[in-house]
Amino acid sequence: WDKVLMRFQWWRPFTQFLFYGPLDLSYGLTLQFVWQYMSQLEKVHHKEPEQFVLMWTCGAVLLLGAYYATSMPPQNLGHNLACFLVYVWARTFEGHDVNFMDMFTIRSELMPWFLAIQTLLLEGEFPYMDLFGIAVGHIYYVLYASKKLPVPKFMTSFFQNSEYFRSRYAKVRDDYGEEEGQ
Repeated sequence: WDKVLMRFQWWRPFTQFLFYGPLDLSYGLTLQFVWQYMSQLEKVHHKEPEQFVLMWTCGAVLLLGAYYATSMPPQNLGHNLACFLVYVWARTFEGHDVNFMDMFTIRSELMPWFLAIQTLLLEGEFPYMDLFGIAVGHIYYVLYASKKLPVPKFMTSFFQNSEYFRSRYAKVRDDYGEEEGQ
């Protein structure tokens, strides 16, 4: 944190979320999970993109705060954020069956725990990072579901008043099953 606070290297906390570990099978699976589940969460929030941005921001801030409070090295925040996304996705789509690479089917709410077991088996280490992401995801989801995490007004007005974002969403409206004027 000295480099961030004293040397003003503000990019350091943010770039940590882009690192998913060494280039191996676990790296590929993590990228696939982020792509798949993030896109589904974006579709859920397509009418209120500020909520999607708030979800990301809340997850990142909570993870950074937890790492700072526990003095853990933050080199794996990308993996933590991936676990956070999968947990939020699993709670959003509770009760759905998930086909895992055409090998077997599990309930969506078990997916974050399956990924933690995968870390244990593939990497041979206790899945601290996965559990950290799951815990932060749970905190976010409880706050979101109980309506105790309102979107700040400046963020809402930014997305509602931005011609750029409205035009971008209009271009992909059919991806969300909407017709013109909805």
